Amino acid sequence: MNHVSWTSILIGLALFLFGIDYLSLSLQELSPTRLKNLLAKCTSSTFKAILIGCFITCIIQSSSATTALTVSLINANLMTFSQSIGIIMGANIGTTITAFIVGFDLFQYASFFLIIGAFCLLFSNHPKIKGLAQILFGLGCLFYGLELMSMHLEAITKLPEFMKLVTLFTNHPILAMLGGAITTALIQSSSAIIAIVQQMYHLKAISLYVSIPYIFGCNIGTTITAFLSALKTNSSAKKAAFFHFLFNVIGTTFFMIFLTPFYHLFLTFHFYIPISPRLQLAFIHGFFNIVTTLLIFPFYKHIIALIESCFKKNC
Repeated sequence: MNHVSWTSILIGLALFLFGIDYLSLSLQELSPTRLKNLLAKCTSSTFKAILIGCFITCIIQSSSATTALTVSLINANLMTFSQSIGIIMGANIGTTITAFIVGFDLFQYASFFLIIGAFCLLFSNHPKIKGLAQILFGLGCLFYGLELMSMHLEAITKLPEFMKLVTLFTNHPILAMLGGAITTALIQSSSAIIAIVQQMYHLKAISLYVSIPYIFGCNIGTTITAFLSALKTNSSAKKAAFFHFLFNVIGTTFFMIFLTPFYHLFLTFHFYIPISPRLQLAFIHGFFNIVTTLLIFPFYKHIIALIESCFKKNC
């Protein structure tokens, strides 16, 4: 029986999560006021808000951070619920950037990022250099944590219990989707769970047919952060958190209904454009959020009306 170093896996996960949070905070610190002002002023049109939401999330590497920031702006009456819709849709597209970073296999540069980042943080007092050093250090932690997990995940794939779970998920894709939602809600990071799925797929421990619904579920699980940030806010902020949840539920439901056709579409895409397994899942994650946005955008006013109606009835 293969020995699984759970301690190493948990340390790797902790480093990965720290790397994401540190990178996000470092990027926000570069211009926190400008980011808030940009969010508050970009709501003249929903399409513009989608672009800004996507752009900001690409910069700060976290849709949860963008959504939480949006919720705080609504609670401070700097933005209305209807104005936040575009930001939230754009944030869901922008969050895929982390999956693409993982997909480009930059693990060999982890030590370089860590050493240069730490060296500059220790010996430089220049604000811009320190800011860049924080970004490099965050990236280094992210990649080193994922590499540490990857070194020990292969042992898990040989366990009989894991093989049974994969068989169960293969026969019942909806359980894979629920697994993605639950694990993401517990860890509160869709990026971490999707990165693990990318690595498992890279190791051929799970199939594409299992990976796809699991990633769909991750998009639902990540909405827990918005709900938590909206617990002590006004009703408009709670509506924004609920829309974030509804956005991902609608998208996941649509893709799960047509799972088999989409699966064959992705296989065909990979046949004509061969890319690495990690990058393949990054494109699928991006495709999910872009298509969901295109599906919801024509009907977002009706969804706003539905949510307003539900809150009036205390649903």
